[in-house]
Amino acid sequence: MNPGIARLLIIPALFVLAGTASAQSNRKNQPPELLRCDQPVGTVAIEEPEIRWWDAFGLGNPEALIKMLASRSGCLRVVDRGRALAMRVGERDLADSGELRRGSNVGKGQILAADYAIIPDIVGSDENSGGSAVGGAIGGLVGGRVGGLIGGLKTKRLEAQTLITLVDMRTTEQMYVAEGNAKKTDISFGGGGLVGAIGAVGGGYSDTEIGKVISIAYMHAFNDLVGYMQGLDRNASDEAGIQAYTVSKPTALKRTPVASSGTVREFEVGDLVYPTGVKEGTWWEVEDENGNPGWVSSTDITPRGL
Repeated sequence: MNPGIARLLIIPALFVLAGTASAQSNRKNQPPELLRCDQPVGTVAIEEPEIRWWDAFGLGNPEALIKMLASRSGCLRVVDRGRALAMRVGERDLADSGELRRGSNVGKGQILAADYAIIPDIVGSDENSGGSAVGGAIGGLVGGRVGGLIGGLKTKRLEAQTLITLVDMRTTEQMYVAEGNAKKTDISFGGGGLVGAIGAVGGGYSDTEIGKVISIAYMHAFNDLVGYMQGLDRNASDEAGIQAYTVSKPTALKRTPVASSGTVREFEVGDLVYPTGVKEGTWWEVEDENGNPGWVSSTDITPRGL
């Protein structure tokens, strides 16, 4: 081939390669987009991590950040098991004492069950960080030891690796650990998307560099979590096994759903039975703790403890 022609063919190819590399770089630096859902994929309660790592950075509890992501995305229904539950207990006490107006409709059996617990946490990968869990988290974020944290925030590379652990509330099975990563350079690329996702959540997550880095990492972890939950082909309450009922007064396990039928065994108050789902009027088919089947009157058992 003529050398001049070869050079002419190489030049466009170089432009194509450069354009491809640029496009790949741009895609890599795209701001994180918060997933959106037409309907929630689960009901969750947010549990505080054992180590209060956020105190070292002057940040608030990440629970508020996760709640904001859940609200803005529409992907998770969040039940509050903290201050809101305590206030609800107080309201229930007022109802029980007769202080509330008639028709207030505050009582038992109204609290929504959480299908899952989610635990937001943070880890570090800096091999030079301290040996403790807190040291590892902080070291990974600022690229150094805990002792250099304050000065290091302004000069060292900021990066965060976050985790959100998903736990089945009924079985306590750890089902999934979602991961998210971010670094300081992501702030310039992801700032707009971050503001749209979390707004002015407060706690330092939207108005400090380290807070923004952690927020972006959590957004990635949240998207990872939602993606996993969207793929679940299960109903958490159905897969948790049969709920045990407690015998509320002395009764007998009958062979058939008739009061005059033969007795399999006698039950004492506090014994546990497991309904099979088969019913005949007020009679329920159940099994005892040894797996013996029979029938009891539903008026003699309760789903709640005595």
